[in-house]
Parts: sequence; C-alpha cells; structure tokens
Amino acid sequence: DLHKYPLNAITQRPMAMYHSWDSQNAWLRQIHTYNFLYVNSKTARSAGIEDGAWMWVESMHGKVRCLCRYSETVEPGTVWTWNAIGKASGAWGLDGDANESRQGFLLNHVISEELPPGADGEHLSNSDPITGQAGWYDVHVRIYPAADDEPKVSSPQFNTLHAVPGQSQEKKRGRWLTYFAGRKKT
Repeated sequence: DLHKYPLNAITQRPMAMYHSWDSQNAWLRQIHTYNFLYVNSKTARSAGIEDGAWMWVESMHGKVRCLCRYSETVEPGTVWTWNAIGKASGAWGLDGDANESRQGFLLNHVISEELPPGADGEHLSNSDPITGQAGWYDVHVRIYPAADDEPKVSSPQFNTLHAVPGQSQEKKRGRWLTYFAGRKKT
C-alpha cells in the first residue's frame, strides 16, 4: 500500500564498519555508538518531525522508534540508516545504559522474512536467490513523530542478555586503554 507507506527504506553500513567483523572493534564502536534514521528535511518537516527528535518508522510488518537526522543527501521519497548498529542490552558485554542499546536500532523489525504468497499460496524467502542476502531494499514505510510522553529510547527494547558461560562481565581496563581513554581513577 504505497499510499499508507510511501517511503522506501534502505540500509547500509558505516564505512568504518563495512564488514561485520569491524562492528566488534571497541574503538570504532565509540565513534558509531548509535544510529539515526536519515530523512530529507522536507520529508521530515512535512511529517512534523524535527531534526534530532524521536520518531516512529513503520511498515506493514512492524515499527521502530528511533532518532531522526535531517540530510539533504537523501531523496525525498527515501529514508535510510546504518545497518547493525543497534544491539540488545548485555550483548557483546554492553552496559544496560549503553548508547548502542538505548538509542541504536535495527530496521529488521519492519522487514518481512517472507514475500507475500504467490498465486499458489506458497511463500518465498525475502532474500536474494543467489546469495541469500536479506531483501532490505524493498520495504516501504511511513514516518511520524513520537509522542512527547514516550520514553526517549529506541523501540523495541529487549531484556538484558546474560553473559554466556565462561564470559566474564567484569569490567577490565588494560594499560593500553588507560593510555587512550584517560587515566584510571584511584
């Protein structure tokens, strides 16, 4: 329904984290701590959304609360975000109040895993038939402002993940990190 969901939503990775293994780099994760939904300023303003404000992006499959960032490099009929920035609290040893889990988000919640059924009723995977890569370039969405009384965190939020057996949640700060991140408090 292009009238209800008029915008194309796409994802890409930030250049510093183009390959998924770069997402595990602690230094890069300090630079890219959370993502925005990038929206053309005219498109956002026409929906009543201010730059830096909390908003909803919704498809026929689900919705996500996230932060808006105006960008004139985005076509008026398109919105986009970095992929794979949002993490659940506790994932990768994140603190419960880490920006990645409180402000980061994934568009996965608005993308269907299956295409609509064909004439024979059979469902097909919403992925490239050669590579198996998820079909992230064919979702249509609408955007609208989050209410003032809504929590200032991304949605959906999940329960904090617990450490897997053998993984310590103890905070370690080696000498090299102290050198780069400041002195230890004594």
